[in-house]
Amino acid sequence: MHNKILSWGILLLIINLAGCTDDFEEINTNPNRPEEVSADLLLSKVLSTAANENALEAWNRGNIAAQYTAKINFTDFDRYLWEDNGGYWNDLYGNLRDIENILAIARDEESPNPSYEGVALVMKAWTYVELTSLWGDIPFTEAIQGRAEQPILQPQYTPQAEVFAGILDDLQQANDLLQTDGAAVAGDLIFQGDLAKWKKFTNSLRVRVLMRISGKQDVSSDLQEIIANQPLMESNDDNALMEYLPSQPNTWPVHTFRVGSFDEYRLSLTNEGILRGFDDPRLFRWFRPTDRTIGTEGAVYVGMPNGLSENNASTFNGGAQNVSRCSRILYEEPNSVDAVLMQYAELQFLLAEAVQRGLVSGDAQAFYEQGVTSSFDYWEVPMPGGYLSQSGVAYDNSLETIMNQKWLSLFLNGYEAYYDHRRTGFPAAITPGPDNVNSDQVPVRYLYPDDQQTLNTANYQAAIARQGEDNINTQMWLLNN
Repeated sequence: MHNKILSWGILLLIINLAGCTDDFEEINTNPNRPEEVSADLLLSKVLSTAANENALEAWNRGNIAAQYTAKINFTDFDRYLWEDNGGYWNDLYGNLRDIENILAIARDEESPNPSYEGVALVMKAWTYVELTSLWGDIPFTEAIQGRAEQPILQPQYTPQAEVFAGILDDLQQANDLLQTDGAAVAGDLIFQGDLAKWKKFTNSLRVRVLMRISGKQDVSSDLQEIIANQPLMESNDDNALMEYLPSQPNTWPVHTFRVGSFDEYRLSLTNEGILRGFDDPRLFRWFRPTDRTIGTEGAVYVGMPNGLSENNASTFNGGAQNVSRCSRILYEEPNSVDAVLMQYAELQFLLAEAVQRGLVSGDAQAFYEQGVTSSFDYWEVPMPGGYLSQSGVAYDNSLETIMNQKWLSLFLNGYEAYYDHRRTGFPAAITPGPDNVNSDQVPVRYLYPDDQQTLNTANYQAAIARQGEDNINTQMWLLNN
C-alpha cells in the first residue's frame, strides 16, 4: 500500500512538471530583475568608472609618479618599489566588458544606434590607451571575448604598435559615427548627451594619441588632416570630465578618506620649486601652509623630496607639522575638483608642441599661451600680470617651456604628466629620490598582474619574450628609440 501511494505521488509530480514546462521560463523569471541592461545604464556605469578610477589613480599614484606630491608615510611607491597594480588593470578590463555590451546593443540590426556606438568606441579607445601606456603589449585583438560564440579565455597579447593602430581606427570610426543630428544619448555623465562635444573630444583624443606615438611614427599628415578638417575642443566648456556633487554617493572619493590617509600626501619639493620659480599662485590653490605656520603672518609653504625612506620622510624638516599638506579642495570640499579624462588646456599644449617640432604649421606661441591661460581659468586662479612674459614662462620656441607649463596643467589628471615626462624628459626637475630602490632610474611601466602569469601563462611568456623582461625598467615599443 505504501509503495502504491508513493508511485501515484511520483506520477502526479511528473504530470504536474510536464504541465508547467510550457510556461516554466515565464514563471521562473523575476520581473524585478531584468536580464538585459539598457545602453544608457551601461553608459553611466562605464563613464563613472573610467572617470573615478582615473581620478583615484591620479591621487594615489599618478601625482607621485609625476612628483606633484610626495609621501610622508608608506613611501614604497615613491621609492619606486612598484607593484603590478593589477587592481587598475582589472578595473579597466572590467569596464571594457561593459563597453563591448554597449557596442553590441548599439549595433543591433533591428534598432542600431550609431551615437551610442560612437561614444562607446571613444571610451574603448581611451581605456586601451591607458592600458597600453602603462603596460606595453596587452590583450587587445582577442580581449573581451570570453562570452563569444567561440570564447577566448586566454587572449594573446597584441604588440603595442598594433594596439595604437587599432585605437586610432576606433577613434576614426567614432568620428564618422558621431553626428550632431544623430540619435540621442542618455546616461551621459560627461557631456550630458551633447554629441558635438563628444566629437570634439574624439578628435582631441586622436591628437593626444598621435603625439604619444610621434617618436615612433610620422604622424604629421594625420595631425594636419585633423586640425584642418575636424572639430576640436574650443574652450574649457568642452573639457571631458565628470563633475562631482555636494553629497554622497557622487562626491570626490578622497573626501571620504580617513584624515590620516589623506595626510600621507604632501607638497613635493619638485612642485614647490617649479611653482615658486614662476611665482605661480596655483601653489596656494593646491596646497596649504605648514600646520605650524598656518593662520600666522609668517605662513610658509614647504615641499619635501620624493623618494625618501619611511624614517627620513616622517622626520623631514622636523616632522609632519613642517611640511605642506594638500589644500581644502582636495579633502574638506566634496565637489571642488572634477574627474578629468581630458582638458582643453592639454590640447593647446599638444598643438603647441606639434608646431614647435615642425609636425604641423601654426602659431605655437598662441597655442601655448592659450594652454596656460585656460589652466588658470579652470582652477579659478587669477593669472598674475606679467606671468606670461617672465623668464621661464615666456614662450621661447623650446619644448621644455611648453612641457613645464603642460605639466602644471595636468595636476590630478591620471598619469598624463608621467607619460609626458617619460616621453620627453620634462620637467627636468623630476629625478629619482635619494632613497629610491630602482638604481636611480624613473620606472617606465608597471609589471603585468600576477594572475596573468598563472591564468594566461603561454601568452604572458610570449609577450615578455617579444617585449623584454617583465620589470619596471623594460622599454616598451613606444619608448624604444
